[in-house]
Amino acid sequence: MPRSNSRRFDFALTLCSIGILALSIAAGTLPAAGQTASFVGLGQMPGAGQGDGSYATAISADGSTIVGYAWVCPNGAPSCESTGKTEAFRWTGAGKFQVLGDLGSSIGSMALATSSTGAVVAGDAPKGDNSFGSFRWTVAKGIAALPAKLFFGSAVIADGTMVAGGDFWWNTSGAIGKFGPFPGNQDQTQTYGLAGTSAAPIAVGAALKGSDLNGATFHAFRWTPASGLQDLGLTTGTQSIAIAISGDGTVVVGEATDASGFWRAFRWTASTGMVDIGTLGGPESAAYAVNQDGSVIVGTALSSELSDSNESFIWTASTGMQDLRTVLQSNGVHSADTWVTLESATGVSADGTVITGYGQSPRSGKFPFGVFTPYRAVVPTPGK
Repeated sequence: MPRSNSRRFDFALTLCSIGILALSIAAGTLPAAGQTASFVGLGQMPGAGQGDGSYATAISADGSTIVGYAWVCPNGAPSCESTGKTEAFRWTGAGKFQVLGDLGSSIGSMALATSSTGAVVAGDAPKGDNSFGSFRWTVAKGIAALPAKLFFGSAVIADGTMVAGGDFWWNTSGAIGKFGPFPGNQDQTQTYGLAGTSAAPIAVGAALKGSDLNGATFHAFRWTPASGLQDLGLTTGTQSIAIAISGDGTVVVGEATDASGFWRAFRWTASTGMVDIGTLGGPESAAYAVNQDGSVIVGTALSSELSDSNESFIWTASTGMQDLRTVLQSNGVHSADTWVTLESATGVSADGTVITGYGQSPRSGKFPFGVFTPYRAVVPTPGK
């Protein structure tokens, strides 16, 4: 995956020229009772290059731990013209930012998923100067490389014992296996989310299937050891990508093209199939995370025809897709009002009340467009 310090969804893989991220939402609960609506910017990871930005990619199911990465300058310099290196972080309310390190490459590391309590983190960390590699980090042992076949550690199961990346899975018993392609198609399979247990896992992602006028196409899948890849279908277009799965394994979310070729967020269940859940007024959206029972979905959506009008959204069946900033305001929270954007919501707790993501912080004389900064938001009663 090429890396550059540009204003885009940098931590994503690219499939069909669409940047997407797999986020694993694990089982667990965090009672909403007693919580107060809030929005807090987490600031910049220690060592982040000035103005280069820090990005949240996932939150633990219990809402305690946020993981992500920040762009860092060569040799620890505070600022630089450009950088090709990131460093993974883990954030908690008690300990704030913890830099997780890397495996010695000039590319660095990116934390992409965390277990239900935040005790295990998985992500990308090449060894040497390879383009891809996977890591598993634990509180007890720190960062460790996973087998080379897991070229991008994009998902971890609730108890932290299984990690998936690319076309392969690995668990702490040392077993490793392959998800495989759809029958009759080339093997270009990417897994993005995990649910269940390492003994009975459920994975979601995208794999090559067929083609359209622009070439090869990807279809979203749901995988179990017994059934293999299950094609989740399409909405009105020719492609779909599953990005996350609910902790109970019943709801899959992601993005799919419509009849005009625009990528739009979807929600899938066995009974409804794949359903387009809308946008914030622009032509595109993407769902990046879903809570334990599939009732709350978060992601990013264009609010206008402008390609840089991304804003975080929260979706429930009763409200449909809503701008997160507007929801916070309706709950009396105005600490996000001065942010330039709330670009993307990338994780949600099991009960759907705690959301993480990143956006452009308030303007300043030094940074007139703001700086990409992770946030933590609490919405005590989503959908009500």
